[in-house]
Amino acid sequence: MTKHFQDYGHRARVGIAVPHSNPTVEPEIRMALPGNIGVYATRLTHDSDSVETRLNHYIRNIPLAINSFGEIRLAAFGLGCTGSSYVAGFENEENFTSKAYNETSVPVITAAQAIRKALERIGCSSIALVSPYPDWLAELGYEYWELSGLKIIDRLRVDPSLTNTHRIYELSSQDALDQMRKLKETDADCILASGTGMPTLRAIRTLGSETGIPVLSSNLSLAWALTMIVSPDQAPHLPQDLL
Repeated sequence: MTKHFQDYGHRARVGIAVPHSNPTVEPEIRMALPGNIGVYATRLTHDSDSVETRLNHYIRNIPLAINSFGEIRLAAFGLGCTGSSYVAGFENEENFTSKAYNETSVPVITAAQAIRKALERIGCSSIALVSPYPDWLAELGYEYWELSGLKIIDRLRVDPSLTNTHRIYELSSQDALDQMRKLKETDADCILASGTGMPTLRAIRTLGSETGIPVLSSNLSLAWALTMIVSPDQAPHLPQDLL
């Protein structure tokens, strides 16, 4: 049988899993990935009212998400939910992604793991961390990054009154930029905007040109890490150069 040229994703096809109400991951990953890499999404769902329970379920059941793509041959899979890594914890995250790879033979990377790779590439040992989370999840995020060996110089929550993660999805890139600008004088090596539901790509372009400080986000890092896995010759040396 003749093998035909794939109209979409002819270099590679990657899958991403997205919390069910998140409207940001697909467009930002698509915007950042090279055009010849196809990106396909599945929705992460769970009927619990507990955010922590849902986030824990997502990362513990990565093989279910991968298998939901059916016969699409994925070259890599990205978990587009940074909060799941914070709930799981630094060490457990590695166990869950390794187990998922062993079960599916699809390379797996989470948004948080992608950020770590991006920070390592840039050479950052300290961060100014911007997050849109409720207080309890923000605290788990601080613990995650400190256990990974990073020093958090500055901490900023986009909306300190936020108690429900669904409100993250109402934020705009201007909301992100307004808060990130408060860190323009940081002594950190990098400004990091954590959270795949908060639009950040436009803010990163603007703030990076204003400050000269490297600026990363969950979605930008995930797009770069997926490119490194499936088409390394197309991945820029620095993650922010995807934009």
